[in-house]
Amino acid sequence: MKKSIQITLKDRTQIQFEAAVKSTSDTFVKVHELQDGTSPLFLEINHQQLLTFLELSEVSPFLLLYFDEELQFTGASYSINNGNGSFGIKTQFKRILFLIHPINFKLEEVLLLTEN
Repeated sequence: MKKSIQITLKDRTQIQFEAAVKSTSDTFVKVHELQDGTSPLFLEINHQQLLTFLELSEVSPFLLLYFDEELQFTGASYSINNGNGSFGIKTQFKRILFLIHPINFKLEEVLLLTEN
């Protein structure tokens, strides 16, 4: 399902776009199976385990923005794998936004995310 997603920066600038919103209770997630090309993806993880393994081998070049339960920005990582090998990360975050890299704003300015 596509939804309007809005990132609010610290200076209150708002960046709005359409993103596929997917939910999973899996602890091992093949992200490329959830994606629609290079469109933004907002992933909501709904299990009680501490960590989720995100298999990112076919998800490049993307930026992963992590948000807490209140959708406050908590951090980011990159998926810029350009080799033929497997690539993945483990994360404890349950709300993750995947954006094509590069982005047109500074990560340190991100404040929160809003779903409309």
